[in-house]
Amino acid sequence: MRVRAREGAALRRTNVDAALQRALVAVCVAVCIAAPVAAQPGERFPLGPSAPAGAGVAPYFDGWYANPDGSITLSFGFMNRNRSGAVDIPIGPNNTIEPAQFGGLQPTHFPVVSYPAFGGKRERGAFAITVPKGHKGDVVWTLKHNGVSYSVPGRATSDYYKLSYTPQAAGSMMPVVRFAANGTPSNGREGVVTGPLTVAVGAVLDIRIWMEDRGERKPIPVNMTWFKHQGPGDVTFAPRTGKTAAGGGEATTSVRFSAPGEYMLRVRVDNFGITDSALGQQCCWTNGFVKVKVTS
Repeated sequence: MRVRAREGAALRRTNVDAALQRALVAVCVAVCIAAPVAAQPGERFPLGPSAPAGAGVAPYFDGWYANPDGSITLSFGFMNRNRSGAVDIPIGPNNTIEPAQFGGLQPTHFPVVSYPAFGGKRERGAFAITVPKGHKGDVVWTLKHNGVSYSVPGRATSDYYKLSYTPQAAGSMMPVVRFAANGTPSNGREGVVTGPLTVAVGAVLDIRIWMEDRGERKPIPVNMTWFKHQGPGDVTFAPRTGKTAAGGGEATTSVRFSAPGEYMLRVRVDNFGITDSALGQQCCWTNGFVKVKVTS
């Protein structure tokens, strides 16, 4: 009887294993039929390795903020899906915001980035759009490059995407940035916009900013990082990054442009380096934007 029982158990295991194998084969066949044999031109599979060059740029919706007046601020970022090489997509049919009334602040320059920890290859919160109280419908950002089109809707319908202005676990908050000692303060993704400033190609434009830590804890230094946000030519910053003393301070960056045209620069002022503040944690940084007209 024991032998027969063991034989019966072995037989049941064999039948179960065979059933599992048949199920796995069925799933594999279904996936193989449903999936394309190869990605479309200019496109790669989402979980595949990054392309050396020629891949698209994906827009991202990073979350939303509820404002005291009932308006909603939608935060957007992007990911250049190439291994190297910046991509430029001017505002127009290949770089659109719908409804069009909310467009104009989105970036046109998309570098490849690589941040530590949860930051990864995504540039988060590069700009934001505030929609008035009672606005209905999505705000959609679309990028088209190399034959590939990506769109992302910004909406405030899920609490899972809700971001906070309140202090984080260790007391960090979005720092303040100003473009004058007593200028308009900015402490959020949408940022304050200054300019236009005017400079000739190749000449030096000095930009001063004032930064302030707002955290509810012991004051810490504030970091700055400059980016080309929009514009036709190359932009160099000296320095591109910097750090203030504890609590904040002022800094000057010298900027040069390689070609004439209309530009927009972005400065990210952040408290990164403390446990509750990092790009991947969606805290804690503030944008500032500078419009520049470069003459020949």
